[in-house]
Amino acid sequence: MRHEKLFCHFCGEPLDRRESEGRMRLYCPAERRFIYENPIPAATGIVLDEAGRILLIRRNRQPGKNQWALPGGFVEIEESPADAAKRELMEECGITVHDPSLVDIIYQESKFFGTSILIIGYSFAEFEGKLSPGDDAGEARFFDLDELPKMAFESHGRMIRRFLERRDELRRLWSDGI
Repeated sequence: MRHEKLFCHFCGEPLDRRESEGRMRLYCPAERRFIYENPIPAATGIVLDEAGRILLIRRNRQPGKNQWALPGGFVEIEESPADAAKRELMEECGITVHDPSLVDIIYQESKFFGTSILIIGYSFAEFEGKLSPGDDAGEARFFDLDELPKMAFESHGRMIRRFLERRDELRRLWSDGI
């Protein structure tokens, strides 16, 4: 459910719609500029323990309350996606991670947020600290890759599958120090 924007977020004046580059776009007559609507970036982190199990959190808020997901959240202003994934792993799991490698970027329409989301997934070569759920994670634990629970978000399942497809390549990146 996408919410129609009625007012310019720069000046507060009413918006129109005008054609530009073959699409109808929001336009602010007062500012004389188009208002582009873009997907919201989110970042997730994939972490394996020494036994090769993957870290998941049980969400304690919507969307996906009480379901399992990859640790992650929205990228904030003046923060890179990799730094956002690192921050979310600290906030939600209490661990510090190192050596990010991009796994994939997945586009998803979100009914809950009423917009499009770009999920940027990273895997991390190592972590330190003791698991301690926090923020919007009610529980954090490692799962065997062949015994994963039902995921809160289809996109997280896709990110895990993409990681598994690329796991050997990502290991080489970590060991080469690139």
